[in-house]
Amino acid sequence: MISLYENVKKNVIMLLRDMETPTAEQIKQHINAVLQMQRQLGRTEEVDDAALFRDILSQINTWQADSSALRDGKHRNWLPDSKAGIEWSFWKRYRQYLEDEKNWSSTITARLDKITDSILGDIGNPAQRGRWDRRGMVVGEVQSGKTANYTGLICKSVDAGYKLVIVLAGMTNDLRSQTQSRLDAEFLGFESEVGKVHSNGSRIGVGKIDVSGQLIAHPLTYSSKNGDFRANKSINLQLGGTPILLVVKKNTSVLKRILAWVQNQGKLHHEAGKKVVDDIPLLLLDDEADNASVNTKSEDEDPTAINRTIRQILNSFQQSSYVGYTATPFANIFILPDEGLNLEYGDDLFPKGFIYHISPPSNYIGPARLFGISEDFNDGQNTTNRLLLIRQADDAGEVFPPSHKKELVVNVLPSSLVKALHSFIINCAARRVRSQKDVHNSMLIHVTRFNLVQRQVRELIGEELTNIQRMIEYKTGAQVGHLFNQMEKLWEEDYLPTYESVSQVWNNDPQLVSIKWKDVCEQLLPAIAKIKIRGIDGDVGGILDYDQHPNGLNVIAVGGDKLSRGLTLEGLSVSYYVRPAKNYDTLLQMGRWFGYRPGYLDLCRLYTTEDLIGWYEHIAVANEELRREFVFMERCRLTPDEYGLKVRTHPGGLNITAANKIRHGKKMQVSFSGHLAQTTIFHKNTTVQEENFKATEKWLQSLSAPLTEKNRLIWNDISSMHITDFLKNYTSHPLCRQAEGDLLIKYIQKMLGFGELTKWTVALISNSSPNATPFTIAGSKIGLIQRADNTPDDKACYMLKKSNILSPEDEHLDISEEQKVKALTENITAWEAGETRSRKRPERPSGPFIRKVRSPQNGLLLLYPLDYIPFDKPFASNPIIGMAISFPESDQGQAGAVEYQVNTKYWLDRYGEDDDDA
Repeated sequence: MISLYENVKKNVIMLLRDMETPTAEQIKQHINAVLQMQRQLGRTEEVDDAALFRDILSQINTWQADSSALRDGKHRNWLPDSKAGIEWSFWKRYRQYLEDEKNWSSTITARLDKITDSILGDIGNPAQRGRWDRRGMVVGEVQSGKTANYTGLICKSVDAGYKLVIVLAGMTNDLRSQTQSRLDAEFLGFESEVGKVHSNGSRIGVGKIDVSGQLIAHPLTYSSKNGDFRANKSINLQLGGTPILLVVKKNTSVLKRILAWVQNQGKLHHEAGKKVVDDIPLLLLDDEADNASVNTKSEDEDPTAINRTIRQILNSFQQSSYVGYTATPFANIFILPDEGLNLEYGDDLFPKGFIYHISPPSNYIGPARLFGISEDFNDGQNTTNRLLLIRQADDAGEVFPPSHKKELVVNVLPSSLVKALHSFIINCAARRVRSQKDVHNSMLIHVTRFNLVQRQVRELIGEELTNIQRMIEYKTGAQVGHLFNQMEKLWEEDYLPTYESVSQVWNNDPQLVSIKWKDVCEQLLPAIAKIKIRGIDGDVGGILDYDQHPNGLNVIAVGGDKLSRGLTLEGLSVSYYVRPAKNYDTLLQMGRWFGYRPGYLDLCRLYTTEDLIGWYEHIAVANEELRREFVFMERCRLTPDEYGLKVRTHPGGLNITAANKIRHGKKMQVSFSGHLAQTTIFHKNTTVQEENFKATEKWLQSLSAPLTEKNRLIWNDISSMHITDFLKNYTSHPLCRQAEGDLLIKYIQKMLGFGELTKWTVALISNSSPNATPFTIAGSKIGLIQRADNTPDDKACYMLKKSNILSPEDEHLDISEEQKVKALTENITAWEAGETRSRKRPERPSGPFIRKVRSPQNGLLLLYPLDYIPFDKPFASNPIIGMAISFPESDQGQAGAVEYQVNTKYWLDRYGEDDDDA
């Protein structure tokens, strides 16, 4: 039976559904009325009225911004003319389930209704005869609710007439099984696994909601771990009748079985010269579309097997729609659209028809919140609302060396991991104090990709957990006093200050209330008694069966790659993640800690290394900057092809194309028009830094005498030849590709051919602080610039915090007051139109608007002599020379782009592949 608390909550939210902005008093009145009615029906359980009020208020206060979309302009939206004639039974049932069972606010379900209508209108009309093929992509944040979006799309597509829905659900049995179970509950309404019976029989989720008539769809895959597609189980089921659902792995063998099954039901199509399925529309949804679906081989070779088979399946239908879902879309964007139809495989999976970007609801916790990514990427400052939830785990390297092998012996847990375990126990107890008892709580431990090492960690965690439980339960043992003192100290020194900080920054969650250690301590035993340890790897075959624990599962999940992509950890509050990774999409997908944390955000902790925090910030900045382009592209009504070209020529893409999903040696293009090229990563190599310093000093000495202005030495009217001479002798770090000398030289020389970048201003920036280290360079006395090392433990890389060397005012030094006024005016106009990320009205123009008003003939080179002394292990005896080039917006547009080759060799030599669990 549903608890009285949940019963009252469900009924109050239903009663408030039609109120646009219910007041606190109205919410309380409804709670009292429903509670009184339940008492009259004999319900006597105690209910925390205050906690219930805060819970309901947090649901109602959630809002969501509109989505953005790019379209090809060739497709006619068929839905408005057809909508009235469609029953929408699956969709209405799903929406009711989200509101009644999942407690979604009507505001959020209305947004879901709107966006799924838009996507449905952009894919093919299932009632339309003849050949059609639609390709698109939906981009959302990590753990932001993409599955709910495509579940809604599945419901509507089946209502509209699609007869076959295939969901590509990741690379592992665990993830496929989890996705199948969710679609069983939220689309089918019954348990697909034969013999698996719940309290209500086989009816689950939406199936328990009364609807007029019985909604039927057949699954050909099942929720068990071995429930993937088998041709022998499907041989007698013909396409075209009852809608069919397949939830499958991205596995070549599985996909080939589907291809054979589909082709066996097709009819010979004379024009295509092969069997084709006609008048049975296919919807193929590709979850985590950047993973294993992107063609990574050269055009001269066959496409990768998975990519090829997906395309062949689509090409076997006269009517098909493909929609990729991902949080890391740029590998897909870098797919070069095919020129002409590939008759054997069909077009590549570039989303040529449409691309959507879905903004998450207001209660979503993403990288900007957690890491404080700057609103203006060029200013290097934190946002004011950074959440202080990250804790250092730098001792992990002593137990789990970054380059360890599978034979590594683990005899002890790092002290930071033991502390993280204590945090998780405290969290489970604290949530009970906040009346969050029958909820899921999860802890993630990701320290290695090797199953053998994971198994040792799991055993040590089990021993530690058993010891802690015995001490808490029996209050005996030599260490019991020390344990309670440790946990109370952790509460007093960590949890209380974090609560104060988070409640000020994240003040839109009324469920975040102050609680006392005495109350938490009383709940430690019932909390720890529910904790289970699960190994999520290929050997153990563990699965996170939250649906089997209606009263909540407290679980510690120990794993590797299977934890890193797509797998949902319900109620995740503690993450211990120390496995090295550098690829941008890997880091983003590792972010299982992103998502929604109602009522317990202040309890959440991410234990990781300082290096990983630095790398995450570095790559997240590039990702956010490219994502921001999307809004501008939509306002300009660009097509997906035009957006793809824009992204592929964006300098930020240089950081991304080092991923192994982009073809090695592939020729791409980049334009620096209106962009900032800066060095943000440096070699920790004495020879490189000394040569850069000597080359810079010699070059400055070759220039005329500088002007002194504030804390800068300035040279005006410098020729482009002088600039390229400097770049020829300056060595940047290979991982900082947007500052690669050869590329910059090629771009400058190409612009010269158009009569642009003919005159340059050069500035040597000096630190005027009295605490600055004094130094003389090229005969001029300066103060060295201080920039913190964001990865101090990395022996090879010195990486700047927030991926930024620039001081914002430095970019203004070569423009007139008139240009500043114009730039500020345009900046304010864009801010008022919602085209910038800044929450405050701009008081000075930001970098993009400065570069827009600068004359195309004028370039700006800024040199930053960085202090070499503060390092624990200095690697230079002279200043480390950093630079930033502010390029004006070119009149040539994409015609000014220069060609470069994707080069993954350095990346793979240094960091290796992101392998599967082994």
